[in-house]
Amino acid sequence: MKIKISTPLYPTEDGDKIISSLEKIFPVKFKKKKGEIYSEFTDINLLENLKHKVEDGRIKTTVLYLLEKNKSGNSSKLELNKQTLIVGKIHFVEEDYALGNIIIEFDDVNKAAEYLSG
Repeated sequence: MKIKISTPLYPTEDGDKIISSLEKIFPVKFKKKKGEIYSEFTDINLLENLKHKVEDGRIKTTVLYLLEKNKSGNSSKLELNKQTLIVGKIHFVEEDYALGNIIIEFDDVNKAAEYLSG
C-alpha cells in the first residue's frame, strides 16, 4: 500500500518545526520542496503512533467515517489540523484551515480502515 503525508508550507511558517512535529507522530523522513512538506512510504506499520492516538481517543468510528466520506475509488484520505499537530495532538478535520491541513492519502482504503480501526 502506498501512503503519502503532505501539507502546504507557507513563507510565514517554520518548516523545520513542522517537520519535527510530523516526525514525532510519523517515524519517517519528511522532505521540503517548493511550498510543500511531504513523505511517501509503503509500510502501514509506520502509522502505529497515529493508530494508538485513534485508540486512546476512542475515535475509531470517526476515522472510519472520514475514510468512507473521502473515498475515491479504492483510495481515500484523512486530514489533520496542522496547528494542533504542532503541539503534539491529533485532530481530524473536514474543513480547510487558513494554513492548510496535513493530508494522509491511502491507495487502499480497506487496508487503511482495517489497520487504523483494528
